[in-house]
Amino acid sequence: MENRFLASGFFLFLISPFSLVQEGRRPETPVKVTTVDSVLNSEISAFNLNDETIEVGLKRLASGSAAFAMGFEHELKSKQTDPPIQDPCLTLHLTATTVRGALDAMCQSDGRYTWSTDDAFINVYPIKTVNLGSYLMNRRLTKLDLKELTDIQQGLLTIVNQLPPPREQVAIAQVGGDDTYPAEPWTTRYENLIVRQAINRLVRHMGERASWAFTGSTDFRAFAFNRQGFFFDSYN
Repeated sequence: MENRFLASGFFLFLISPFSLVQEGRRPETPVKVTTVDSVLNSEISAFNLNDETIEVGLKRLASGSAAFAMGFEHELKSKQTDPPIQDPCLTLHLTATTVRGALDAMCQSDGRYTWSTDDAFINVYPIKTVNLGSYLMNRRLTKLDLKELTDIQQGLLTIVNQLPPPREQVAIAQVGGDDTYPAEPWTTRYENLIVRQAINRLVRHMGERASWAFTGSTDFRAFAFNRQGFFFDSYN
């Protein structure tokens, strides 16, 4: 399948000082801005999982009637050579609920995960990382200067270069989604944010519902991006 990480037919681009060429950029289409609170309070008549994983549920929820931007951080394997982590299968039948209620129910059923919001994003990540300062997504940037960006690879390289030591390894998985930026070079500056927030800002520049996923192992981490939404197939 094209939309899988550790399968034949995929490409991983390690972040390096060299620019990576993107094709097929197109002008941004104006979109109606939706606040994350209004998304969380959006009513859902029914939400069901039938012996399915939390990732399937998040994909279903994020692409439903109250579509929203999401960042999902998989539980990382210890080593790249370890077998895939087997995600528990969940069964949920919710009626007259909200996006917030569905998120709570999934994270309660799969107790490995928790969720929070940042800017326009809903972020789901392993609960065991919440107070782990060495976890990449929790590392803090005192400043993030983005200069003349034309693709998200440049943004990731900027994060890596502006983090204090130790230097982090990251990669990008090309999984068939559209991760292009608007054609006009982007320059901006942020201060005092963690890497999770920085990734949200980079992805937000793609579009209102652009989403991302983070997976791999402690010795090899990879991102996937899609400007159209959270449409990633299962991988780990």
